[in-house]
Amino acid sequence: MKRLIILCALTILICPQARATADSELTEAALSTDTAKTDETADIDDAQAYIQETDEDLAGFVQDYVKKDTVLKGAFFLEETVSGNILKLNLETVIKTSSAGPNNSKIIEAVFRDLTGKRRTVLFRIQSIGFGGIDIFKIELKKEEKTKTSDKIKK
Repeated sequence: MKRLIILCALTILICPQARATADSELTEAALSTDTAKTDETADIDDAQAYIQETDEDLAGFVQDYVKKDTVLKGAFFLEETVSGNILKLNLETVIKTSSAGPNNSKIIEAVFRDLTGKRRTVLFRIQSIGFGGIDIFKIELKKEEKTKTSDKIKK
């Protein structure tokens, strides 16, 4: 038995190639498929891409979003930020023109009616998400413009 152990120990010392192949697999650097980013490419990647869809496409995207949300939840719900009330809204129309928003985003307006029959304008802010995709990143009620009739009454 002692001879067998001594023979195995001597074999290990004499044949270092077996140990080297096992260790070399662990020390190899992992290869990456990512491209190396320089300062110039980092700036290009961080910049928000322009939305290339037409206004009609964006309006259709918003209309589809509202329809899917309505089917899922039974209605389109939106929180009124001033009072904190949850509004249950029904879509009337989506305006087919867009306006420019911050960071190359677009704003689409849609007109809804709440349960009391009051018309509410909702702003959908849309941005590009890469590979030609778009995403609605913010939905909010349009602030009502106060008319000057209250100023005329005071005078």
